[in-house]
Amino acid sequence: MAKRRAGWALTARLGAAMLGAAALVPGVAGAQGAGAEWTTPAGTLQGTRYSTLTDITPANVAGLVEEFSVPSGLHGSQEGQPVVAGTTMYVVTPFPNSLIAIDLANAGAVKWTFTPPVNEYARGVACCDTVNRGASYASGKVVFTLLDDGVVAVDAVTGAQVWRTSMGEPLTGMTMSGAPLIVGDKVIVGNSGGELGIRGWVAALDLATGHEVWRAYSTGPDTDVKIGPDFHAFYPKDQGANLGVTTWPANNMWQQGGGTVWSWLTYDPALKLLFHGTSNPGVWNPDLRPGDNKWATSVFARNPDTGAAVWAYQVTPHDNWDFDATNEYIAVDLPWAGKANRQLLVHFDKNGYAYTMDRKTGKVLLAKPFIAENWSLKVDLTTGAPLFQAQLECGIGANPISFTGADGKQRIAVYTGTGWIAGGMSGGSCPNGAWDNNHAGPPPGPTTTSTATSGAVHVFKLP
Repeated sequence: MAKRRAGWALTARLGAAMLGAAALVPGVAGAQGAGAEWTTPAGTLQGTRYSTLTDITPANVAGLVEEFSVPSGLHGSQEGQPVVAGTTMYVVTPFPNSLIAIDLANAGAVKWTFTPPVNEYARGVACCDTVNRGASYASGKVVFTLLDDGVVAVDAVTGAQVWRTSMGEPLTGMTMSGAPLIVGDKVIVGNSGGELGIRGWVAALDLATGHEVWRAYSTGPDTDVKIGPDFHAFYPKDQGANLGVTTWPANNMWQQGGGTVWSWLTYDPALKLLFHGTSNPGVWNPDLRPGDNKWATSVFARNPDTGAAVWAYQVTPHDNWDFDATNEYIAVDLPWAGKANRQLLVHFDKNGYAYTMDRKTGKVLLAKPFIAENWSLKVDLTTGAPLFQAQLECGIGANPISFTGADGKQRIAVYTGTGWIAGGMSGGSCPNGAWDNNHAGPPPGPTTTSTATSGAVHVFKLP
């Protein structure tokens, strides 16, 4: 057992208790666990978020006391996690994305703080707060993304910048908030901003120089998505040429098709495969983009050296609900169907389903809800497709307004939709005469006999 360093008892040991409790199978996932250091966002390349340290147990965790704290000086949301290399902890703050080095052998004293210049404009276009999801450490460098689309590598000892690479321009609506993953000599990163007409991508930079090695888009022709002769999707629904174009309207909406890669990445050293999910499609209004909208809300397996796609699976076709498929795809070897150790991929999706997949082929072995959900009936394991709940979408009324009509008489108007997502509604009737998903019977107040299956503006007057 590695010797514990007293200076990081709070963080490492609390993490051991919390993350170890979530281990998929004790003793099995432990083979893919972090030890005395935590150098990737999820502790391991496989994304297990599991620690092999054993000092803290369910029996003594209640006795933990705070050893020290280090203020960030900011009030923004914190969605990342520290990384630990040797006796130093590294924390990336929300905007303006400072990197704080904390001495774990000296009661949490701050060694240095690196604060790069970051374009203030990025704060105004970040969709969901100015968060940062943390850094990765390798080869003496701490690497993290900046909200203004930069990726920066910092010398882990001195705090000096080693390189900085710009990946885009926030004036287009694109930002970066995800944590990099370092695989060998490649730094893997993705972009954010699918709500703002951004085309999603994942890219690899050279760890030594920051030079961009490859970039693979989530939408568009196969050449842009890096789908080539080595690509083999398991299900027919995901097979065919240039699906990143043909599953979109003919007006080239795929160019603003979302599918960003803003969350955590994982890697399987055994199969040498990189796994990443993609976000919701753009635009949010689903009525404007008929079709499956590939490859948004999907998972890819890629060669990290070239970016070439090996397989892909679209988790939620024609996403209506912002069901990003970007949560971790955890690579684990577990007993399955009589096999001692099957190479699996475990994913808990925003659509409410927990997926267990064969990570070599992309075949879905199990898909069960882990929370209450009502958008679908089930995932068909034969086709890999969800069976949509046809009677989910029902009327939702927005705020009513009052105005004077051309005849000088007062009117009341309300804009109603037929689904949850703001702005874009998809059709369907309510079960049992309900007027929305939470109320039975007809709506209160004036009613309309309209049979429209899309959103509509309803104007009412006195008889």
